Amino acid sequence: MTDTKSNTRPRIALVGAGGLGNVWAQTIATDANVEFAAIVDPLIGSGKESAWLANHAAVPKFTTLDAAAKAGLDAVVVTAHSTVHADILRNAVALGLNALVEKPFTISYADSEDIVARAAQQGVTVMVSQNYRFFPGALLIRDMVHDRRYGGVVSVVGEFWCDWAGKPYQHAMTHVMGLEMAVHHFDLCRAMFDADAVGGYVREWQPANSQYAGGGAIEALFDMRGDSTDFPFTYTGSLVGRAPRTPWGGKWRIEFDTETLVVDEIDGRYGVYRAHAEGHEWLASFDGETMGFNRPFEHFVDCLIAGKEPWSSGRDNLGTMKMALGAEFFGKR
Repeated sequence: MTDTKSNTRPRIALVGAGGLGNVWAQTIATDANVEFAAIVDPLIGSGKESAWLANHAAVPKFTTLDAAAKAGLDAVVVTAHSTVHADILRNAVALGLNALVEKPFTISYADSEDIVARAAQQGVTVMVSQNYRFFPGALLIRDMVHDRRYGGVVSVVGEFWCDWAGKPYQHAMTHVMGLEMAVHHFDLCRAMFDADAVGGYVREWQPANSQYAGGGAIEALFDMRGDSTDFPFTYTGSLVGRAPRTPWGGKWRIEFDTETLVVDEIDGRYGVYRAHAEGHEWLASFDGETMGFNRPFEHFVDCLIAGKEPWSSGRDNLGTMKMALGAEFFGKR
């Protein structure tokens, strides 16, 4: 690992060259504050590698992280399948590399907790890319909570429905809705309201004809608590929903003491609205023009250079993982 504090352009390797890796490769390549130092994927050179790799011909390619690290790296961005996140992160940490990993952190709480401990021992940073918490509408709601312009938070309801075909590795997952999709919305709730789940009830279930091994849908009620918030959060979601899907950021109803806000698509515009008897008043776009992978990446790089803990560090993300795996931690039947 190079000295990040003295190196104004950290050397970054992308680990995982699938479809999501393509988006992240573009993000890294267009950031003038970093050097795109390597791409790592076991299929490189096999004839089965992704065609988009040709767009980054000048970036060195490796089949293992150990080989890439010998060229000198500061950090990795992990976009491989969720099921191999833990192994890749342990390897990166052992090599003394900082890491930004796509959600979910790992697919087990024990693995996530172990990696946080290993990173602390090695003195490296691990951050989970929870890009939804960087959405402009989410940050607006966070500001509303902090300045109490509508009083305190009384209750929050969220929902997400989608008929998602899924990938083979996802078909084999249990807790699939929680780890692959609801993890976004649970993290959003934690970030927008500065609160954590201190109790609750979670039921995972399998819709008819589900293509997943388990947990294709979730119903949950969490008791959320923060320094200045204490409210119930009700959530329903499915990856096997036959009706038209909700926007990726989900639908939300937020009850404050004096106002009700909704996040919804109304008249073709997905955003934050103030709801009242006469209808809905547009306040702002919720997700912005893109999914915003650049926002968590820029935050990660800034934290590396400044030596700060990221907002969505691995340590912080343990609270999100506990909700995503809620059927293991909270009341169920």
